[in-house]
Amino acid sequence: MQADEKPVPADEDPGYEAPFAQLLGMRPGISADGCGSAFMKIQDKHRQAAGMVQGGLIVTLADYAFHRAVHSTLRPGETTTTVELKVNFIAPARNGELTANAKLVSRGRRVAVGDVEVLDQDSRLIARCLGTYLITAPTE
Repeated sequence: MQADEKPVPADEDPGYEAPFAQLLGMRPGISADGCGSAFMKIQDKHRQAAGMVQGGLIVTLADYAFHRAVHSTLRPGETTTTVELKVNFIAPARNGELTANAKLVSRGRRVAVGDVEVLDQDSRLIARCLGTYLITAPTE
């Protein structure tokens, strides 16, 4: 990797796919400069028995947005994976669309840390997350 190589934004990387997110009905949003977003329209299949969105889906949406934020800073050949994601559920999500907005607060050579907020269609805070991602260099 050369010093003058620039990160490849996820939106410009033709090889970037998130099949699991697509399976769940999630859509990518903006991904640039250490920020990322993702969206999900709530469907009946996303609800648990009490009618609220299942918490694992909210966590997955947050992780997807966070991955997009980290991915926007990767240099060619670098990869990334979640190390930790701490979630506080603030309010239940029931209907409409959820939006996850992620922003890196620290990006080192091997570790990235970021905040993610998951909001409902009325901009009500549903969950707040703090995550850590491992960045691996290309194999030489």
